[in-house]
Parts: sequence; C-alpha cells; structure tokens
Amino acid sequence: MARAFRRRKDRVVASFEAQEIEVLVHVLGLTRDFVAPERPETGDPFLDLVAGLGDEIDPEEPSDPALRRLLPPASRDDDEQAAEFRRLTEHGLRQRKAATLSTAINALEAARPPRLDLDLEEARALVVALTDARLILGERLGLRTDEDSERLHEELEQALAGKSELDPALAQKMAYYDFLSWVQESVTLALMAR
Repeated sequence: MARAFRRRKDRVVASFEAQEIEVLVHVLGLTRDFVAPERPETGDPFLDLVAGLGDEIDPEEPSDPALRRLLPPASRDDDEQAAEFRRLTEHGLRQRKAATLSTAINALEAARPPRLDLDLEEARALVVALTDARLILGERLGLRTDEDSERLHEELEQALAGKSELDPALAQKMAYYDFLSWVQESVTLALMAR
C-alpha cells in the first residue's frame, strides 16, 4: 500500500507497490497520448519552430470537453483573438505538456518498488502531469464544482453500504481520481517541506 512522499534534502521519497506505480504510468501515458501534438517533432529546430506556428492547427476550440479544459481559450469575449492565439500556441503547449508527462512517466518507470525516489524536477513534473490527468478524469466524471464531487462521493458511499448500485466503470474512474488526488497532494506537500 502506498505511503506518502517525504522530503529528503533535494529528493522526495515514498513507498509504492509495483501495481500502484503501473496505474500511475498507465493513466499518465493515456493523458500524454491525449494531449500530444498531432504533428510529431522532426528533430530539426527550425522546422519544428515553423511547424509550431500552427498554420495547420484548427483555430476552433476543441470539441472534446476534457481537451477544452486542458487548452482553454485565451479570450472568452473575442472568438477571433482566441482562434489566432490557439493557432499560434496550441502546438507548443501540447509539446510541453507531453514532455512533462514523459518526464513523470520516465521517473515512475525507473522506480524500484517499493521505493519511489524522485529528484525535485521529476517531482514537479509529476505534480503537473497529475493535474492534467485529473482535469481529464474530472471532466469525464462531470466534476466541475465541489457539489459535483460531493454528489459522486455520496453515490459511492451508498453503493458501498449496499443501498444502491454503482456502475463498475464509474467506480473505477472515481477510485483512480481519488488515488491521483492523494498522490498529487502527497508530492506537493513534500515539495513544500524544507
């Protein structure tokens, strides 16, 4: 069973079972695949810069609500300005998000369970990666307000008490969301400790 992260000088350390790390890697991998830019990098800095200017990026807001939460419009009042900003920045933003997710995944994959030992850069990447994963999962669960979260937890409590049925897929998403939230809080508190 996972034990919270603790600060050890310039590292954060925790205990996680191999299966718990696998869950984190799986969810973060799905998140990376979801946000990665549609055009892969060529390796040529100039070509990648030009490609990142987004002539081929659809300037319209994404249709997937989870992607809209990850890549919100720059302006809610001016559609033209929002579309131009999206065209110029979306590719680079997706690249940075995918790179941060990769950093977190690589750090998790390098772990030797039960010890999970991260340097500060890896820990920060994990916090940011978990934010993106939780935003997507939260959108899929319909979590937009505190009341939404309370309602879902009440449904879970009713199901656990045998008073109602809960869709197994929904229960799994809720369990993942709670686990990711706990890990993110644990890493954040360890980073803030001195």
